Amino acid sequence: MKAKKFLIIGGVAAALGASYFILTAFTGKATAYQAEPVSVQNISETVEVTGDVHGENSTTYYSAVTAPVSFFDLEAGDTVEMGHKVLSYDLKDLILARDQAALTAESAENSMNGQVKASNSNQAKYSKAKSDAETYQIYYALVRQDSDAINQSQYQENWDINCAADGIQKDIAKKTGEVNNKSIELEKAEAAGDAAAIKRIAGEIESLNTDIANLNADLAGLPPASLNPDEYARQVADGNWMSDIMRNWTEATTLRNTYEGQILNSYQKDQLQNSYDLSLLSAESAEDTLAIARDGVKITENGIVTECFVSEGSVAARGTPLFTVESSNRMKVEAGVSKYDIGKIREGQRAQITIAGNTYTGKVTQISRLAKAQNSDKAKVTVSVSFDNPDELVYIGLEADVTIFTTDKEGVLVIPLEAVYADDEGTYCYVIRGGIVEKQYIHTGVESDAYTEVFMGLSEGEEVITDAITDDKIGSRAEAK
Repeated sequence: MKAKKFLIIGGVAAALGASYFILTAFTGKATAYQAEPVSVQNISETVEVTGDVHGENSTTYYSAVTAPVSFFDLEAGDTVEMGHKVLSYDLKDLILARDQAALTAESAENSMNGQVKASNSNQAKYSKAKSDAETYQIYYALVRQDSDAINQSQYQENWDINCAADGIQKDIAKKTGEVNNKSIELEKAEAAGDAAAIKRIAGEIESLNTDIANLNADLAGLPPASLNPDEYARQVADGNWMSDIMRNWTEATTLRNTYEGQILNSYQKDQLQNSYDLSLLSAESAEDTLAIARDGVKITENGIVTECFVSEGSVAARGTPLFTVESSNRMKVEAGVSKYDIGKIREGQRAQITIAGNTYTGKVTQISRLAKAQNSDKAKVTVSVSFDNPDELVYIGLEADVTIFTTDKEGVLVIPLEAVYADDEGTYCYVIRGGIVEKQYIHTGVESDAYTEVFMGLSEGEEVITDAITDDKIGSRAEAK
């Protein structure tokens, strides 16, 4: 606020004031002062700042591929237009990488198809070998059953023969014992001369010998304990069959186990598919990268080049910056605002921008939330003021003066700033009322660079003194120049 504040020493001021009053009253002359009537006007409060011109958008272009730069002739300050191709790549290495990736994908596909085909073939062979092994197992069981039946039959027959021979031998032994006993009785009868007893005993011995002879004949007539020719031939045939079947069974089992180990499981098939998919993705990526490189780098918005990071012949790595362009169709001023003024500024407020004597309109579009110290100055908040209609005379990097209209009021009472003073009791001015100087305390509001709003203490048309004046003039005669 451009107000003047004075400290008044009471005694001196009063004496001077009294002397002047007596003098003017005695002479009857009024002092002429520069004055201006209280008026009704539109008033705007402003904040004055200085900043630098920038493009509304700043775009840094990055390399989308890794390749040598075959063409690039931009420099900082160059003007570029949307759609223009400004950088080209050397495609030789990318074409080679594309071809290698395609061959790798083809090889992966052939390998996958070949292994799957071989696995399917081994699956069929495994199934046949498994079926053959099961068939031979059944055959072997049947032939073995027949061979076991022959052996079982022969065992039973041998058992029966042995049992019969044992019975006959026991009967022979019994009969032989009886003959021995009768022979002793016969000797006793002969010693006693008992003819009847001799005859009877001799007949019994003869009968026993006849029985023994018959039993021996029966024992000799028993069949031999061995296979007959038919049974033997059948057993030999069974043995040969089992030998052949066992050989084929073993071979079929070995083939089954071999083919089973050469069949791909679901996880192995998934791994082959994944490997192929990855190689296919690599091939597609290489093709896409080549397509991007063929397009080069095109400008997306009219602007001015502010920085260049590569040169023709250098190798641009993917993701590294190439150059920066600030827009020229949409431009702004970035200005630092102090802590005293930042509270007055809001987005959307109108502004006036002055560059090299040319004036443009604009508005506040962005207020940074971060205050930064600039050189040795206090930290300031960066405020962006965008041009409404920039022309070719607005240059990026130039310094610009910006007036931000923080408050606009219409039809309010105003007085000139040079008429406003302040002391410990408040804000005041000097008014000529009835030809006499009066001191009037006032309440002020919005302040522009020339006027301040008054909303209490004055009325429209009253004359306020704009010359420098002090309290010792209060009560003196005065008139407006």
